[in-house]
Amino acid sequence: MKASLAVPPALLLALLLAVDPARALVCFSCTNQKSNFYCLKPTVCSSSDNYCVTVSSSGGIGNLVDFGYSLNKGCSPICPGPSVDVGVVAVSTHCCQSFLCNFSAADGGLRVNAAVLGLGLLLSLLLALQQLHP
Repeated sequence: MKASLAVPPALLLALLLAVDPARALVCFSCTNQKSNFYCLKPTVCSSSDNYCVTVSSSGGIGNLVDFGYSLNKGCSPICPGPSVDVGVVAVSTHCCQSFLCNFSAADGGLRVNAAVLGLGLLLSLLLALQQLHP
């Protein structure tokens, strides 16, 4: 009589999840998406990856001009540079180091305030006028 060592699939899955020899990081990933809804695909990172990264970029001038919005998520060995806001374009970066920690978008929908843009234009004009009439 032959003994069967069949393991139910649910038990096998539980054992595989409990035994994590490489301690692989798992992050959500996506490329150039317009919504966080499309960025919920779990990805097992490589052993050299230490961070889950979310990078969102957007641009516009108040409610007048919309340059678009892009969301990217994934694994990375390093945490990319800090968030940057240069007036009409903004890039927001968020890094974390735990299981599926990059669930939400990183400060989506950043837009320059029309008053800030106006002040920048005014200061640029004054500087240009000063250069013309020293």
